[in-house]
Amino acid sequence: MLLSNNDIKRELIKARNLSIHPLKMENIKGSSINLTASKYAWRVSDKKSAVANNKITIPPNDTVCIFTEEAVWVSRRIGGTYHPRVSLVSKGLGHISTTLDPQWYGLSLVAISNPTSSPKEIRVGESFVSIMLYYLKTPAPKGIIENQASRPDIYRGFDLSDDEETYLQEQWHRTHQGIVDKMLNSNSYQNLVKDKSKFRRNIGSFFNSNLNSAIIGGLIVGIILFLLKMN
Repeated sequence: MLLSNNDIKRELIKARNLSIHPLKMENIKGSSINLTASKYAWRVSDKKSAVANNKITIPPNDTVCIFTEEAVWVSRRIGGTYHPRVSLVSKGLGHISTTLDPQWYGLSLVAISNPTSSPKEIRVGESFVSIMLYYLKTPAPKGIIENQASRPDIYRGFDLSDDEETYLQEQWHRTHQGIVDKMLNSNSYQNLVKDKSKFRRNIGSFFNSNLNSAIIGGLIVGIILFLLKMN
């Protein structure tokens, strides 16, 4: 079953099946989560950094591998798929859709190709890929994770600077608990929890009002009488 924005928020609050850091609430859409481009990106052609002046440049007929700013963890009860955003495709760019396996944790490394005859740019911090999440009918087996966190098997093939090497070795995005702890301690997570609590209080206040209770009771009685007459 595909997760809606309400499902995603509920799972984030529980933090038992899904965690994201940094958590950007504006990127949670109706049935997906947008992920943003980080300053860690390299051209496939020469293995060099593709970032300059806070922009990622994808040369003509080349591919650039871009890490997301967000690290994601999902339990063995959730899987997903990656999809290019329309704003990306409309530039002539695209990537091969891939999967988010159950029990994955880490940054996402997304390959963006430019088959056009002119260079294309993506701003650092721009939403460039979406994840759609699904509940699994049965949980995946415990402990079976096919790929290493944040994909060192791939990024080690690039020409990394000291800053890039240091960041990619940081443990917060390389462990399940590191991602969960970062999210739980973030302001955006605290605001999400407060918003849910505020909504519940408002609903409770609505039903505790004598006038609202009388109106709802009258509507229920009216519906029951109508149904009885129909029978």
